[in-house]
Amino acid sequence: MKITVDFEECLKDSPRFRATIEEVEGDVCELESKLDKLVKLCIGMIDAGKAYNAANKQFVSGIRELAQQSAKDEVIESFLVFLSVFVSQILFDQAQRSIKMQLQTFVKDDLRKFKEAKKQFDKVSEEKETALSKNAAAPRNKQHEVEEATNILTATRKCFRHIVLDYVLQINVLQSKRRSEILKSMLSFMYAHLTFFHQGYDLFSELQPLMKQLGGQLDQLVVDAAKEKRDMEQKHSTIQQKVQTHSKSGYLFIYLFCSLNFVQKCSQHLLTKITFNPQNTMISCTNVNEKHE
Repeated sequence: MKITVDFEECLKDSPRFRATIEEVEGDVCELESKLDKLVKLCIGMIDAGKAYNAANKQFVSGIRELAQQSAKDEVIESFLVFLSVFVSQILFDQAQRSIKMQLQTFVKDDLRKFKEAKKQFDKVSEEKETALSKNAAAPRNKQHEVEEATNILTATRKCFRHIVLDYVLQINVLQSKRRSEILKSMLSFMYAHLTFFHQGYDLFSELQPLMKQLGGQLDQLVVDAAKEKRDMEQKHSTIQQKVQTHSKSGYLFIYLFCSLNFVQKCSQHLLTKITFNPQNTMISCTNVNEKHE
């Protein structure tokens, strides 16, 4: 285990030790900030993943409904049912276990212990400084006060040495554990994705024959659909021509029927002259008596 702070140096409470302590405390404070940020980002990703999973479930439900609606088409139905089973959720639960929970545990447990040790260290350091000041300010002509200040300083130094050793131990353990905890969580997350994509690769490798079969069926469906379209267009054209022919025949029949009625009415009058104009196929009658009059 790498020693970040020297135990011998901490007992001396030297300026070098104090400078090292200040550097370590700043580093741990920055570490906590970065880990808190990473955990919050992970929580945000998990929340977004939950929204994605909800949308994904709706999408799968839509596929199943389409499969039910296509129950009469075995090819479409079987493929859609398979697709609804295959579509899976992304590994946000693994992200929650490997990153969020592990790092949160590290922050709450190990960093909390460090903070508690730091509070005790800061307190005993302040008490030691106070004891040193009182010992230095004790009047030498008053033996009783000198002995009292010396005893307080001796007790404070003993307490300081005990606490500072614990604090340095906590620092060194934290500095060593931070590496393993961060690497462990990230590596676990990577292995989870490796397993996920490896399973997907194996599954699609097994599905290649089915996908090729579906591709061939799709090509045939395209050809059949094009042929059906041409046949329907030809049938549509033929029926349309028949409709137009029947419309013309009906118009001619109505015209001749009306013309014959006109001739019959005119022929009932003896003094009626019937004329036919071949240019415009119009028939007219003229009353002879009216002309003579």
